[in-house]
Amino acid sequence: MSVPAGYDPVLLNHWLWYKHQCHECSPADFQRLFENVVKRVNPKFMSIRPYGNIGDRKCDGLYFESGTVFQVYAPDDFKQDELISKINEDLDGAVTHWGTSLKEWVFVYNVRRGLPPDIPGILGKKRKQYPKLTMDHWSSDRLWEMVRGLSLQQRAEILGAPTGYEHLFFANPMKSGEVARRLGNSWFVLVQDVMSPINLAAVADALAPAAPFGAPLHIRPTPGPLPWHDAAAFQEQAIAEALAKARDLVPRYAVFSFGPIPLAVHLGFLLSDRVEVRCYQFHRSQATWCWPGDSGAPTSNDLTVTGIPKRIVRQPTDVALRVSLSARVRPEQGASLHGEFIDTHIQCKDPSVFWLRSPAQCGHFADAVHRVLKGIRDMIPQCRRIHLFYAGPTPCAVILGQQINPRMNPPVDLYEFSSQIDTPYRYALTLKGADK
Repeated sequence: MSVPAGYDPVLLNHWLWYKHQCHECSPADFQRLFENVVKRVNPKFMSIRPYGNIGDRKCDGLYFESGTVFQVYAPDDFKQDELISKINEDLDGAVTHWGTSLKEWVFVYNVRRGLPPDIPGILGKKRKQYPKLTMDHWSSDRLWEMVRGLSLQQRAEILGAPTGYEHLFFANPMKSGEVARRLGNSWFVLVQDVMSPINLAAVADALAPAAPFGAPLHIRPTPGPLPWHDAAAFQEQAIAEALAKARDLVPRYAVFSFGPIPLAVHLGFLLSDRVEVRCYQFHRSQATWCWPGDSGAPTSNDLTVTGIPKRIVRQPTDVALRVSLSARVRPEQGASLHGEFIDTHIQCKDPSVFWLRSPAQCGHFADAVHRVLKGIRDMIPQCRRIHLFYAGPTPCAVILGQQINPRMNPPVDLYEFSSQIDTPYRYALTLKGADK
């Protein structure tokens, strides 16, 4: 049995325990497992039990409103003749008992070694016999994919809390004490180590006195380097899993990134500003992710915003947004743009690779980006696109991406800088909503 790639320790434990149950359980045990899963997937599920001489009306459970009837079959050994007889008897009986209220019939089975070869053909014949009835079949493997999609708490209710991970699961007695303190002081760590490996010991030092929540999630598109679009798709899936994994427990994310700027902005875009995110900067001179002490950390705001029109621009146009933090982005560096555009600029007083030295500066930068985007919405309502030319630290790139709301802002084109090419900024990715 091969182990699925990408499973965290808790999910892997649940997968192994689920597989064990399916392999060892009795028919009645499998039906209970099925019910425990389906009623959490859809609380409208109704369990059915046999009563006296009327039996169960050829129904092991149903969605009453949609007219969906489930029939569960999980013998110790599949015998083709018996299975064919079971399908015919149960389906014909369900049609007789439920009449026109039956809209869908789902055959659920516990597969250990696969179905006998003639069963798909039998199901095909039954579809022709009842053309107005939707038919489906769910294997225990398909049922696992439903389990996998449940929240951590719901999976624990079905499969238990793995030994050593009990602190990850909520229960009423856990609302105070050591478990609550541990959860309250934990961060889910995202490591975007696309360009260079990141030392996890240094990450733990930077988090202190807070603690990491479980193992870090490495956001590392492989094999690399991938095209920008493929790398973004990989990253989108990884972040979706991270958000789902931490949603019910510790929805706080600590970001440590050695990533290309377009992917760092895209990472912030995926996280959005609806979750708590703390970004860290690698200070090369000290080889640490820890922020400098209070005495050496600037807190004043030296950022200026220019280029937002004073009067509303009615005609459709593009906007070039230059960000100068670690180096100055000159207007001509956006020469790859064609046609007229409005030039806006966020800059610090003295751009330098050593500019970012305190979390307060990250907050000031987030406010500046928010002001620019609001100014574009208010003063350039027909803005078609924003073209981002960024020279700054990676944490601020993540923060910038967080401010871009696809429902409120036009698409944002991201450009990658390289001093080795004639046009220093080259198009990489576009941030936009699904409907744009």
